[in-house]
Amino acid sequence: MALVGEKPVAAPNRPSLYDQLESGGFASLASMEGAWTDWPAEESNSKTGSKSNAWVGLLAALAVTALGWWMHTLPFAPFTFEGATLEHPLGVSVLAILLGMLVANVIPVNRVREGCQWITAWCIPAAVVCLGANMDLRALGGIGVGLFALVIGLMLVAIAVAYTTGKWFGMSSRAAYLLGIGTAVCGSSAILATAPVCAADDEDVVVTVGVVNLVGLLAMFTCVMSLWVMPVSAELFGAWTGATIHAVPQVIAAGESHGSDAAVMATLVKLTRVTLLAPVVLLTALAVTSRGAGAGSQKRQQLWRYIPWFVWGFVALAAVRALGWLPVLEFSPDQAGVVRMPLSDLLGSVSKWLLALSMGAIGLQVHLKPMLKSGAKALGVGVITWVVMSAVALLLLPLLF
Repeated sequence: MALVGEKPVAAPNRPSLYDQLESGGFASLASMEGAWTDWPAEESNSKTGSKSNAWVGLLAALAVTALGWWMHTLPFAPFTFEGATLEHPLGVSVLAILLGMLVANVIPVNRVREGCQWITAWCIPAAVVCLGANMDLRALGGIGVGLFALVIGLMLVAIAVAYTTGKWFGMSSRAAYLLGIGTAVCGSSAILATAPVCAADDEDVVVTVGVVNLVGLLAMFTCVMSLWVMPVSAELFGAWTGATIHAVPQVIAAGESHGSDAAVMATLVKLTRVTLLAPVVLLTALAVTSRGAGAGSQKRQQLWRYIPWFVWGFVALAAVRALGWLPVLEFSPDQAGVVRMPLSDLLGSVSKWLLALSMGAIGLQVHLKPMLKSGAKALGVGVITWVVMSAVALLLLPLLF
């Protein structure tokens, strides 16, 4: 079994199941949750014409993002609902990924991959860090413990439902467990981190990675569409999306559909799940070791590397804001007067646009055909797991907000 960050080795007479997904596909999927991995970068460096390909990807992502921004305020449904609580329910980020997926699955755009991978690798972490400037840590003091406990409870629900349902559907126990981990924690990076310690084979990994990313997209769109029929507060919506959607940018994009307050809450809850990846990997290793299989032959895992650096950046910037150390910027565009803008507002806007660009780049890398090959049974288990987890969250979260 390969260590995290390495491609599993295929049997001599057949291609690796990793290779059955598009080349480098795991690089873009892993970047969605800040997964630690080094092999895609090495693969990328070996390509010819890398600079031109990078520019093609960047320009393509900018194009779909700009088109999403233009469509965002079109004066008719589903882009605009006059008099509604949310006048423009489809955010720029959601439209950017939809347009990117449309382009990727209709027009051959293989040259965009390298530039899009660069965007997701750098812009998503930067967007998350900048969003910390809009986080008011003091406002969370009254609900912190209860919300943290609920997040852990929902994670346990997801793992239990995925494992039980997966067994009913005929999945292997390891694949069902990995699907639960991916749903509960942070998508594909959680699967790639946990697979080595539970001795999962490459087929289990490919199936579950494909499913959690496809179901994560479906979950994001479902949450956004729910705003049309289910008016809820920004805090409740943010906590719901952050506690149930699979990947970081999917969570933030869904939250942005309700507004900046919802996006901040969604990010906080989601990053709480991300930081729990290290304990999940450790507990899995201990459980497998106690049964005398799998983890005993593995090298000691560096658990700290499963917590992305941008989590600490988000927390640090939120702390700086709480201390009142973010200044108010002053601009003098003309002699008429001075324009003042809090740095927190500026960073919030930067975060919004970096995320929109990243979602456009992700959409350009999403090819539905290989994901759908993951298997109908596993996809059904993934959908059932998310629906149950989401429903439980909707029942319990109003007790905290």
